[in-house]
Amino acid sequence: MTRRGEMLDDAWYMDYAAGTLKSEGEDVLVAAHVELSDEARGRVEELEKIGAALLMMAPENEPLPFTADDLLAAEGALAPLEVGDVTRHEAYVPQALGDFLQRIHKTIRWEFLGPGLNKAMLWTGPDGEKLWLLKAQPGVAIPQHGHNGSELTLVLKGSFWDGEQQFCPGDVEYADEAAAHDIRIDDGGECICLALTRGKLRYDNPILKLFQVFTGL
Repeated sequence: MTRRGEMLDDAWYMDYAAGTLKSEGEDVLVAAHVELSDEARGRVEELEKIGAALLMMAPENEPLPFTADDLLAAEGALAPLEVGDVTRHEAYVPQALGDFLQRIHKTIRWEFLGPGLNKAMLWTGPDGEKLWLLKAQPGVAIPQHGHNGSELTLVLKGSFWDGEQQFCPGDVEYADEAAAHDIRIDDGGECICLALTRGKLRYDNPILKLFQVFTGL
């Protein structure tokens, strides 16, 4: 049986195709997701074709919703890096993330997060939004937790389970304030994820709340 990859709502792909995602962190994570997932890439291509068809159907005398300056600004944002900026990354790092790390001159530095867990903070947005990597060893269970904001989690290597749902490389999981889940890392190997979070995680266990002070998540 062919397994269907986990996808985001179409609004994410529409904003990605239009260049209207809300933050740099969202741009990087969704670009990496589209790079790794054939289904996500195919959906973006479909939405781009729909957008092009709608543009061709627009009345001749009505102004377009963008200007030449907008196009030039977008082109500048996607300009290739200078050759001297190139940095080698591990095989699990998608090009979209590698390019972003080069642009902001950031290297991946792993820190202890818990037994069998490491984190690497990559970027913090002006509103406290955080882009970071999670590395978890096989069989590790992350205790049940909620969220005080949204969380996007993209699998780069290995896999994890949320309840009965498995997430594999290229899959992305979205969680909001209403979600509460416990994550189990697959026994088959190390799992590395790219996460984008707004607000801190929410634990009911008082010991985990105390530990959270030291992790900053």
